[in-house]
Amino acid sequence: MNILILGLGSIGQRHLRNLNKLKINAKYFAYRKKFSSPSLSTFNKVLKTNIKKKYSLNYINNLKDIKRKNIDCAFVCTPSSHHAEQTIFLLKNNINCFIEKPLATNFSQLKKIEKILKSKKNIITMIGYQLKFNPIINYLEKIIYKKNAFLGKILYVNISHGEHIDDFHPYESYKGSYAATKKLGGGVVLSQIHEIDYFLNLFKGYKIIKSNSLSSKVTDLDIDVEDVFTSSFLLKNRKYKNKILCNLNLNYFERPKRRKIQILGSRGSLSACLNSQKIEIFKKNKKSILKFKYKKNDIFIKEIKYFIDHVKNKKKINDRYNIINGIKTSSFALKLRKKIH
Repeated sequence: MNILILGLGSIGQRHLRNLNKLKINAKYFAYRKKFSSPSLSTFNKVLKTNIKKKYSLNYINNLKDIKRKNIDCAFVCTPSSHHAEQTIFLLKNNINCFIEKPLATNFSQLKKIEKILKSKKNIITMIGYQLKFNPIINYLEKIIYKKNAFLGKILYVNISHGEHIDDFHPYESYKGSYAATKKLGGGVVLSQIHEIDYFLNLFKGYKIIKSNSLSSKVTDLDIDVEDVFTSSFLLKNRKYKNKILCNLNLNYFERPKRRKIQILGSRGSLSACLNSQKIEIFKKNKKSILKFKYKKNDIFIKEIKYFIDHVKNKKKINDRYNIINGIKTSSFALKLRKKIH
């Protein structure tokens, strides 16, 4: 296989490391405009190794050159504002592509992608929402739609993700990062869009009948984007004949970091923590704990393996993972931003 990596920052290098771990028999190409990111370990610690030599990379100076490289698939790992443009280029050149979130940073980009997709239905695509491979998220998905589950009818959901932006990449200043910069597609809504994506996935059987959102920059952080966001959704499901109030909260300044999902039902409740990797269940005044043992990188490996297997076998990827899902989630997130800016 010939594999192209666009961007060699934290996530680009993670995918490169994981492809090596999976022992993919491939020749690797890389396209990068800036060479500011150092060689990184799994835990984003700076290494003294040379990236190009370590992975036997072949650098491409101009994307137009890929037409002569017979690229089988590409990974778009550049700043958010470049994702759509590079995805469109890859689609036009019939290259299977894995795109990091978010797919786009404005509606115009989404329309262009939708238009080109109409004639590129056989291209294999996937969006980097790795939390769909997280066992805790998978467990919650089963519980929500399981008949006679211990929760009973779900009444209330609270989803929270708070983490200080200066802790994202310890090896660099947050000030010039994509997450902190408007022109690079930053802001807490798009940078922490994972929560929006799994919210839409977990409650895909429900219809949003009411919603309101609010965001702002409330800290002294040196950024030109929003650092806090909150939204409330009233959901309704005709089949289960119930309504759910869901709150979604995101921020760039919380320490220690928090990533939790709380679900309250008519017969029981649970609190899932993605950081401690456990779910606390409360039922009939009794508490039980489910522990999930996995390394953070495990879900990235599962995600990449899924994509590469489908590319090798020329098999279409399920709509919950592919570019169709990317359009849906990005569109939803952009509509939320439109309401509040």
